[in-house]
Amino acid sequence: MTAAVPFDIAPEAFPLMLLYLDPGTGSLLFSIVMGFATASFFVAKGLFYKLRARLGMGSGAAGEDTPAGLAIYSEGRQYAALFRPILAGLERRGIPCLYLSSDKDDPLLDGGFSNVSARCIGRGHAAWGYLNTLRADVCLMTTPGLDVMQIRRSRHVRHYSHVIHSPTDKAFNRPYSFDYFDSVFICGPHQRQTLEYLEALRRTPRKSLFLAGCVYYDEMLPAIGRLAPRSDGAPGTRVLVAPTWGKNGLLSRYGARLVRPLLEAGYQVVLRPHPQSALSEPDLLKALKRELGDSPLLEWDEHPDPLAAMAGADLLISDISGIVFDFAFLTEKPVLTVAFTPEKRGFEANDLPYEPWELRVLDEIGGKIGEEDLECLSALVERALSDSGRRASIRALRDEYVAHFGSSAEHVVDGLARLLTNAPPESGVRPA
Repeated sequence: MTAAVPFDIAPEAFPLMLLYLDPGTGSLLFSIVMGFATASFFVAKGLFYKLRARLGMGSGAAGEDTPAGLAIYSEGRQYAALFRPILAGLERRGIPCLYLSSDKDDPLLDGGFSNVSARCIGRGHAAWGYLNTLRADVCLMTTPGLDVMQIRRSRHVRHYSHVIHSPTDKAFNRPYSFDYFDSVFICGPHQRQTLEYLEALRRTPRKSLFLAGCVYYDEMLPAIGRLAPRSDGAPGTRVLVAPTWGKNGLLSRYGARLVRPLLEAGYQVVLRPHPQSALSEPDLLKALKRELGDSPLLEWDEHPDPLAAMAGADLLISDISGIVFDFAFLTEKPVLTVAFTPEKRGFEANDLPYEPWELRVLDEIGGKIGEEDLECLSALVERALSDSGRRASIRALRDEYVAHFGSSAEHVVDGLARLLTNAPPESGVRPA
């Protein structure tokens, strides 16, 4: 006797019911399958790179098996001002170098250096695969996260070195950004303090720390000196407003509320949005342009090089943008920064028992602007401009925290030469 099938379903359709999955179970199974496939892909990729390295299939100088003495890796043209002075210093010493870039438009790929063999290695997996099997004695880069992110230590590289490309503390880098380098070229004692504290906290291997300074100032200092401070001859005070992009930027926070009081006070205002703003927040810029209108006192500056705007300004207003210390140290003019409480979670700052250096010294280069100060912004500007001791304060801060101002690259080359010859560290360099 045939058993009754509920809901009046034909007996021949009953086996199909066994194949039915409710949406929740189906979604769970799909997630499991996709997770397994993704994990398998990355495991296979890692095994491929390891096998490639063991079989000697890695790339050396210019893609050959011959190891390089010194290899330098750059993410692209944005770091040309950092690496150009270093390459020039290496050429003066007659030290050969393999220069690798992920940017086909990097001007240093054809920089005219006789001792440099240059190659574009592409981006993403192509670059990582090349670097992870690189053959060199010493490899220098400014990309953080060695052995943490995608760039792994090659078994064919003896020594990895990092050159810090800004004067700021390293508290707002991602965790473990510098932990697994063998040496770091630092700008000043504030960076030494942070790196040594994190080493002790995590019990990671000691790194050699070379006090070198900020290399791109070697190019920027003479370049800004060649620019006329006020080439247009226009009277009045010129204020440069140059924020960072994103939710922490002053344009996102205050917009026209900050710019309009400056125009109403009769200041010439040069508004220079961060280049990323045009890509990430174009609607914000369009709305701000509509709101501010066509004031004859307002100029929008979107030139890729900030030096002309910096040279022509009497004062800078910014937030957490990297231009803050560049402007102060290169022009010795005051900076007003928007007061903010930065997010420390997810950054090295979260592991530090002290406030990051750049937050501690803002009053020494100018002062801070609170939201309550927007209505009387012109008074803060005049106070900063009339402070007769401000220039001396900026110089003192720079002298203490930026080593070898304007001649940093030679000290990087000195350190690289010692690393290449395994020479003992000179005085002032902390050995590993």
